[in-house]
Amino acid sequence: MPRKDASSTVLGMLSSAGAQTRPTAPEPEPTPTPTPTAPPQPEPQSVAPQPDPIPTRPVHTLPPASRTQADSAAPRTMRLRTSTAAELRAAWLEAKRDDVLLTAQDFASDLLDEALRRQRRRRTADAS
Repeated sequence: MPRKDASSTVLGMLSSAGAQTRPTAPEPEPTPTPTPTAPPQPEPQSVAPQPDPIPTRPVHTLPPASRTQADSAAPRTMRLRTSTAAELRAAWLEAKRDDVLLTAQDFASDLLDEALRRQRRRRTADAS
């Protein structure tokens, strides 16, 4: 079976030779121009009451949060030593094997909570 020549087929489709086989679109009939008449009278429109604009209120600022001396001395974020950060990351990755949804922030918070509880227990045991 002979192979079709794709390039000549595409050129035939793109050329105007196929236009003779396509049906021509009927030409639209010209619309008659209307004869000038009196301008239309505007229809009375019902006037709906407009809603009142939203009243503007003055913006109040919140009073500054009172801080205790201990709060102002503690930084909001802390940087760990490189060795400590590496150990923390390794411990988190190990814990993440058991709990896939465990975030680093939750893991670090749990570790700190546990360490703080142990420290409080030691203080109360030492004070007794």
